[in-house]
Amino acid sequence: MSDLEKNKQIARDFFAALSAGNVGVLMNLFAPDVEINIPNTSCLGGTLTLKDFGKVGGLLAQACPAGVKLEVIELTAEDDRVACRVNGTAKTAAGEDYNNQYHMLLKIRDGKIYQTFEYMDSLLVEKIFGPLMKK
Repeated sequence: MSDLEKNKQIARDFFAALSAGNVGVLMNLFAPDVEINIPNTSCLGGTLTLKDFGKVGGLLAQACPAGVKLEVIELTAEDDRVACRVNGTAKTAAGEDYNNQYHMLLKIRDGKIYQTFEYMDSLLVEKIFGPLMKK
């Protein structure tokens, strides 16, 4: 398997673990100094560390107790980067549908994700997660 195919498999493993809420696998996929970038002005926007990512996971579990099912639509790999188009669906704790589309760029070094950039419908994120952040 080529390095590009290995990186694409790491991306698939990442989204599968995220969908399943498998924290152990997620932590194993990240480099210890991972930088998670969500470049928008929503309540989740900014640059997160591994510790911050764990807090966001807790909010996600509150907002969507059954988790968010992530479906990888397509992956494109070049150098150390994997571009990922992903659909996310869930039911919120309030019974609302949460359907978001994501574009993520994962940067991978030595088999570990060391940097991410995540783009999504930030207005929807604010609607679902914003009230939890204000508590």
